[in-house]
Amino acid sequence: ITDLELRRYLKQRNIPLSIAETFCKQIAYRSGKYQYTAIGFKNSAGGYELRSANFKGSSSPKYVTYFNNQANAISVFEGFFDFLTWQSIYKNQPPEQRNFLILNSLSFFKQSLLLMEKHEKIHLYLDQDKRGSEYTQLLQQRNRNVTDESKLYKGCKDLNEWVVKFGKQHKEGMSKGLHL
Repeated sequence: ITDLELRRYLKQRNIPLSIAETFCKQIAYRSGKYQYTAIGFKNSAGGYELRSANFKGSSSPKYVTYFNNQANAISVFEGFFDFLTWQSIYKNQPPEQRNFLILNSLSFFKQSLLLMEKHEKIHLYLDQDKRGSEYTQLLQQRNRNVTDESKLYKGCKDLNEWVVKFGKQHKEGMSKGLHL
């Protein structure tokens, strides 16, 4: 990822470039007569989720992204920035071995239930909104081995927003001589 605007966007979202480059690449695309660049996160069907400071979209085909690490536990994320955030948090102290499912859209949740339920432990990192809560409750009713990890970022929309907010508060505190 060489584009300076994309690097700036990653920094705003508190995603280290090394993490982003492990899972993403810079994608050039055209809309009409204009050429743009975005951060591309590949899904398991060969399409990409595309993000930049001014654009949120995808290329066809749209689908989930699944990383099979032959683990008994799975972490499920609504979007790839939450997955990148999780990777950033645990980069120096990885917890138990896990598989990862990034839905890339909640519309893939129900068709991914059987994949999730093949695991002994399910860690859900869905958005703290009505739909995220509904799908969390649905899975908890079907399976008792579900942990709603959204409690970690209570008061924020998602894990990435929480880290961005915490990072901003930390920087402001440091500039005032406070240590959080």
